Amino acid sequence: MNALKSLGRLVWGSQPDPESARLSSGVFYHTNPGAKVARKCLYKDSELSICRTDIKYQFLLIVQQVFADGEEELEDSDDLDNEHEFLIADELHFTAHVADGFKGFRWVDPDDPSGRAMYEFIIEDSKSDSKLVRDCFARAVAHCVWERKNERPYTQASEADIDAIASRVEEEELEKMLNSVSISDTELQAALADAEPPTAASPDKADDASSAAEKRKIKSPVTRKEKHKKANKYDKDLPPSPDKIAFGDITVSVIGALYLFDSATESFVEIDSSVALSVIETGKFTYYINVIANDRDYVSQLVEPSMNAIFNHDHLSLIWNYFTDSRAYSFSLAASDESHYNALHQGMTKAAYETLNKVPWSKVSVSSQDYLLDAHEEDLEMAPVPETWSPASEYTDNESDDESDAGHTDQSFRKAPLPAGVKTGKPEKEEDSDEESCDAGESDSESESDEDEDDEYDDDDDDDESVSSGDGAKNSILEIGRKHGRSFVVRGSHIGVFKHTDSDDIQFATNINNIDDTHGNRFTPSSTMLHEGDSSMVLMNQDRPNDLFKMDLEYGKVVEEWKVHEDIPTVSIAPTTKYSQMTGEKTLVGLSHNMLYRIDPRIGGKNMIVEKDTQMYAGKNKFSALATTMTGAIVIGNAKGEIRMYDRLGVRSKTTLPALGDPIIGIDVTSDGRYIVATCSTYLLLIDALIPDDPTGSTGFVKPFPQDKKPAPRRLQLKPEHVVYMGGPPSFTPAKFNQSPSGKASERTIVTSTGPFVVTWNLRRALGTGRGDAYHIKQYSQHVVADNFRFGHDRSIVVALPDDVKSVKRSQLARPTRESLMIRDLSAASSDAA
Repeated sequence: MNALKSLGRLVWGSQPDPESARLSSGVFYHTNPGAKVARKCLYKDSELSICRTDIKYQFLLIVQQVFADGEEELEDSDDLDNEHEFLIADELHFTAHVADGFKGFRWVDPDDPSGRAMYEFIIEDSKSDSKLVRDCFARAVAHCVWERKNERPYTQASEADIDAIASRVEEEELEKMLNSVSISDTELQAALADAEPPTAASPDKADDASSAAEKRKIKSPVTRKEKHKKANKYDKDLPPSPDKIAFGDITVSVIGALYLFDSATESFVEIDSSVALSVIETGKFTYYINVIANDRDYVSQLVEPSMNAIFNHDHLSLIWNYFTDSRAYSFSLAASDESHYNALHQGMTKAAYETLNKVPWSKVSVSSQDYLLDAHEEDLEMAPVPETWSPASEYTDNESDDESDAGHTDQSFRKAPLPAGVKTGKPEKEEDSDEESCDAGESDSESESDEDEDDEYDDDDDDDESVSSGDGAKNSILEIGRKHGRSFVVRGSHIGVFKHTDSDDIQFATNINNIDDTHGNRFTPSSTMLHEGDSSMVLMNQDRPNDLFKMDLEYGKVVEEWKVHEDIPTVSIAPTTKYSQMTGEKTLVGLSHNMLYRIDPRIGGKNMIVEKDTQMYAGKNKFSALATTMTGAIVIGNAKGEIRMYDRLGVRSKTTLPALGDPIIGIDVTSDGRYIVATCSTYLLLIDALIPDDPTGSTGFVKPFPQDKKPAPRRLQLKPEHVVYMGGPPSFTPAKFNQSPSGKASERTIVTSTGPFVVTWNLRRALGTGRGDAYHIKQYSQHVVADNFRFGHDRSIVVALPDDVKSVKRSQLARPTRESLMIRDLSAASSDAA
């Protein structure tokens, strides 16, 4: 304490004055565990000081926002709220505090009657942090508290009086940390009994660590023996207790009932009426969840995307997957009350975000935190579906039949003549023959195929069409034609051409062999796009990312090489507008890791990028996928999970949606720009781009979303209990909307695949019910390489397997059941896809 007094004289002069105390740099937060966003950043840079009032012995604690040069001029002076004041008193409970590894202070919110809301001043700049300066500030606050309480100058106080107030800062903080952990003493002891000690203990804690280790050695055998006395009838179905329990800082802990999905009864069964689920920070941006009870340790699991976590506010529950080397499980925790549920929802969302983004949650704006919390929860209210979607367009449980879809079919492409070189392998008259179509083995709905266990998935003996390249290559890319009723499948350095029939069958037509560049070098396309009325195809070669290759489909050869830019590698391409591929449009849209641009092959030379239609970013944005609307608006996804929306090329994005952290591997948008579907490995993200309450009915492509009205994203994901049957986490292929050039809310269905399963979501149902797990599914005997709707309707789906190409009617996809989800030999299916 004498050292602090000496430092105080050095800082404030020979007669220290509390009013001179100041912390010049820190981040100011407001926290409320019961609120939707538990921790809000009020000022990113602020100053904490003490000010004497006009009333004797009364002091104010003042937090004032600090602006960068010129920044304050941008603020609206009428609405400026850049200062907070608090009367310094015992009731303020001013204490030291640590948040996200950074130190500072916190105190109660005097306007919160519950006493749970707090303010925090955290010094996140290590250069500005000094323990001595923080200790001096805490002592200055202690002086103010003493003067108010005793109505005398603090100089008349004894050192013991001031020391008692100052030391209470640390004591109260420790007490609050312990009280924030909602675990009973017995549960905490059970957890500590099995917890691993830190890897390195400081010398002053060596005795404590040794003592704890001795307690574990004595207690462990007795505890394990007692645990096995209380056998549960579902013990045989439970995963083994974890060998080690994750040890670290408890960021949140809640109490609830634990359930396990029982595949025999196809329902969740309660296995423990009272457990503690804790989110543990074991290292920087590394989190685990521990689920423990008095008599058993259930789970100690790394927080990662494969958990497939789903939050449901109506049931106050969290459902997630847990995997061992040999099996998948699905657990559910029903929180004891809403406050526990909210704490768990916030704690898990924070852990998931920091794990994926490697950025502190506290750095995320309040509106972005709301967006991220919404993205992790089911049953959110979304904007009404378009009025043009009549109830008749809603599917039945087994999906609509062919007749009900007839009115939604666009057959205009059948009127266009075929390119001369794209001919069928059989005479055109055979299209009406009675020969079995390639999907003859798929005529029965899965829901009606229980009589024959071989019908649980499609056999390779069906009359499907396959193309053999002769070099061991497998099918890798599927392109759906728009004008001539053709689809194209890339297989190594070959392209198979398939014909669609009026009965929605698919037949092999011809093969384009030996894809060579104009110099005779053979390559395997890494990406493709039909172009110029389906008369040509643009190919990408991963070994030459700066170039594109135009194949003339009439001749079946690459006829042009486009030098896009010698310094800019292209990672993805898209048509100028959603249906410009049906026209003679020459230009297309290109995407590099940090640049969006128009490509015009007519420019020639070594730079075909249109300069005025270019938008470049300085940072490493890691752009990965793009799509366009009918009007040419563009949506981009990146490897961080961000989504950017542009109304045209050559300008900055109108809207940027925060990154959930999972890389976006594919993205699609409806014709009118109303809905976006982004594909991540374990889920799809469905976004309504309409700005709520906007009088002009604008979308986020046209104008930015207001800060407080960001869209509520809908996660479309497989139920964790269904993943149990599948045996492993999902890995989705890029999802697509069905397409029709009419553009009148014609997109009604989304299709994707994972492993051997084709999966569809009814767009109206997903939006109307707010549930992302209402899907239909069909299993194949091999992993699905790619799938997409036949152009013009959503009645049939083209499915590319490693060695087959199939056409399946959407009505044949059914609600998931145990029988339709069980994979007989997952390892065999995996080897087929390798």
